[in-house]
Amino acid sequence: MQNIYDNKEFFDDYINMRNKEINANNLIEKPIFQSLLPSFKDKKILDLGCGFGDLCKFAENDGARKVVGIDISKNMIDKAKKINYGEKISYLNLPMEKINEINEKFDFVLSSLAFHYVENFDKLIKNIKNLLVPNGYLIFSQEHPVATAFIPPKNKKIDSKIDIENKRYYLLSDYNNNGKRSIHWNIDGVVKYHRNFTAIINTLSENNFIIEKLVESYADEEAIKLEPKYKYQNDRPYFLFIKAKLA
Repeated sequence: MQNIYDNKEFFDDYINMRNKEINANNLIEKPIFQSLLPSFKDKKILDLGCGFGDLCKFAENDGARKVVGIDISKNMIDKAKKINYGEKISYLNLPMEKINEINEKFDFVLSSLAFHYVENFDKLIKNIKNLLVPNGYLIFSQEHPVATAFIPPKNKKIDSKIDIENKRYYLLSDYNNNGKRSIHWNIDGVVKYHRNFTAIINTLSENNFIIEKLVESYADEEAIKLEPKYKYQNDRPYFLFIKAKLA
């Protein structure tokens, strides 16, 4: 369980990125995620990897009767308590790998861009299943499998993308080799886990989840106008979104 967000160098760079209004979270991930959400009126919500607590506050504002946000990072929890506090919201400094310690049921389990940090996806989904009421929902986003797949060759510099005639082409390797990826993102050694669509979909299905909607990220005209590089979402999406109901 890597707690990269409590690394000061990483967290400072992450805060600087998020403080810019024009970023992929605000212009691409949030709008698509929110489009998948039903009414939360009188529902109980669990947010896994809650970060700054934006989803928790969204759920409270939409009428949720109880919202619990968890995150492995104390930095994230402290930030959430400052900027997204609420009477019906509680925050726990807890990794997703230990959600079996939570002793209550929820109508919705949400997670925004966090599942790719968890090694054992099957265990995570089993634990989520045990936390949901009958017919409860799991709605999550993660990095898209085509974005996490690539493993650069050792001791060689190689460009993973190239622009030709206003079109972007990407290298894709190791797609069916599920497992650990160690990358540079603000700092070296950030650990994520790649899973292909087979692993993701079958794990959900084997745990009695019915997928109601699957969305691969895209950028609308307004987002592209604000940040032209987002047009390349048509060539390789950043994110994957899944809305699944417990059968």
